[in-house]
Amino acid sequence: MTKTYCRVLVAMLIILSTCPTAEGGQSQPSVAIITGEIREPTSREITFSYDSPAAIGKQAEQRVVLDSQNRFVLEVPVARGTVVRGRYKSGGVPWRWARQAVAFLLKPSPLIFFVEPGDSLHISIHPGYFYTSFRFSGQNAGNSRFIAEWIPKFQAFQQKVKVAFKDPDPEAFARMADGWRADQLEYLDRRRTVYALSPGFVEYASRYFNYLWAELRISYPTNYRFATGRKNRDITPEYYDFLKEIPLVDEKAIGVEPYHTFLVRALHWELDEMPRSFGLSERYDLTSLDLPEEALAGLDSLYARYGWHPKLSKMIDLSGLGLPQSVRARLDSMYGNRRTPRLSEMFDLTKMGLSEAAQARLDSFYEKSDKPYSIITSSQVNAPRVDTTGGALVFHLPAKEETDTSEQMRSLRRTPGLSEKVDLSRLGLSDAVQARLDSLYEHRQPLRLSEKLDLSGLGLSQAVQAKLDSIYAIKIRTIPMLPKMYDLANQKLEGRVLYWFLAGQLISGFEHGSEAFALVHRKWEDFQATNPYPEYNAAVQAALDKAMTLQPGRPAPDFTLDDLDGQPVSLSQFRGKVVLLDFWASWCGPCIGNLPYLRKIKKETADQPVVFLNLSLDASETAWRKAIEKHEIKGVHVRSANFGSDAARAYNVRGIPSYFLVDSQGLIVERLNGVMDTDAVVAKIKKSL
Repeated sequence: MTKTYCRVLVAMLIILSTCPTAEGGQSQPSVAIITGEIREPTSREITFSYDSPAAIGKQAEQRVVLDSQNRFVLEVPVARGTVVRGRYKSGGVPWRWARQAVAFLLKPSPLIFFVEPGDSLHISIHPGYFYTSFRFSGQNAGNSRFIAEWIPKFQAFQQKVKVAFKDPDPEAFARMADGWRADQLEYLDRRRTVYALSPGFVEYASRYFNYLWAELRISYPTNYRFATGRKNRDITPEYYDFLKEIPLVDEKAIGVEPYHTFLVRALHWELDEMPRSFGLSERYDLTSLDLPEEALAGLDSLYARYGWHPKLSKMIDLSGLGLPQSVRARLDSMYGNRRTPRLSEMFDLTKMGLSEAAQARLDSFYEKSDKPYSIITSSQVNAPRVDTTGGALVFHLPAKEETDTSEQMRSLRRTPGLSEKVDLSRLGLSDAVQARLDSLYEHRQPLRLSEKLDLSGLGLSQAVQAKLDSIYAIKIRTIPMLPKMYDLANQKLEGRVLYWFLAGQLISGFEHGSEAFALVHRKWEDFQATNPYPEYNAAVQAALDKAMTLQPGRPAPDFTLDDLDGQPVSLSQFRGKVVLLDFWASWCGPCIGNLPYLRKIKKETADQPVVFLNLSLDASETAWRKAIEKHEIKGVHVRSANFGSDAARAYNVRGIPSYFLVDSQGLIVERLNGVMDTDAVVAKIKKSL
């Protein structure tokens, strides 16, 4: 070892030996020391991620730079056993040979290891495939050796799970998951002596296997629906009897990754089982309006009666067609009883080379089925095709780097015209009038809520109605789940688990954006009044402080990224102009779907000092450039490659599209909840000049 490396290691070991632990309850954070060496690394910088001592919120990260001999030292604060993952700067694994893995899994095994308070672990990365590349030594090194041996087994099981999620047999899935859990616990018992596994690791691994099993079981119905596009009607109430076998409250499972996911999904399942109305207040976050109960009830009633299926005469302007009132009424009635479009009306099946007879057979199959279809991409597919093997409709699409699945599906989709949904010939209309009706229907604009519902009898001010229209247009639907989950957790959970879970909900809420801020802050005040665990207050306060940096009136975090010409572009260089910052990616369907609204906003602000700064999170530069060209996306373009980039992290971007409006002084105006309400966005831009 070099002298510097030795001095750093000795100093850290001295610190380690003096770290205290608390008596009873959760241990105070101690440290684990990890040293390592990598032969022929592909990057000088490695990022390690792990749970914070409170095991709440986003994972903590540390970046280390290899010294001249390709060595590193890492100090991880831990209050209990935790899993640490390593990746090199560009996002992969920090060694060459593992990237050349050609076994059946096709993916290299990442650097994953386990440390407990007081551990001193050394990692050597040598030539080889999968776990043979990693050699662990030092205190409790056997724990990490077990993980390295286990990873390929788990990856193989994951492939089976992906296939099983498409299987309509819940009993077979349950047997597979049950068998896997039993095998893993038996495997752990066999290897505990071979690897001298620590008691803390055995406890962690046991809970990991149990809660991953429970997570798989409770996730099956939802994942089946995602994989096939239809509900599994074979799932009976008895399927959920497995929930009686696994404790919902388990303090020692805090920090075990599947436990949190299981809790979230178990509580969501409880919510789904509860009687629910589907009124407007159930689907949208109306808390910022402070409406009285009677007004909310009136809104819900109107929405239940008229909000789901508005009349055709409200959707398009029939006044210029010279139609008698009786014909308009018949049109409304016929549209209200319109038929479901055929498959051939929703997709351009001619692009798949299907004859009219083949399309008719597919239409018949689709009409008799439960409206399922799924998408499979493969490099073995040269052109789009469709089949019904196995009783389900499957689109087979070619896998290409420059095009993604959602983009290919959009190229196949078509919107059925009005005359395909309603038999207009029964009305005795001329061909010209029918063509005009189809054109009006094709180019219709989304209705505002106040256009769908007659709000005049609710006593709402014009300002409140305008705010309702805005909330409805941008579909703020996710935040109403927070108070329901929060309240249900208070009923179902207790002790440290309760406050750990609630703290996670609050952190997630603060990260959601400005619309959720007031609602989450009220829950935060309630939390502080009862929470007995100071580390959870500290974690939520840190998330609040981060959220405050993105509140209106705060300086927008600056960044510098390269544009299409490879030239550096900084947000700060646009001072004096309003900036609409758009986080997007070529593979993001909603991002591409919002482009027409953005074009309208750009057109209406064309004569104003406004910059549309498009920040792509595409990993592929080729896909990024092709999407810009294909969709003719105007504005300034930069790319930061992934959600872990400094720019995405500075703006708390967890999902896309994400939009921020920055004023001419470089201050945040707000995090926009969408751009569909183009009039509102344009008004905000002009106000910010």
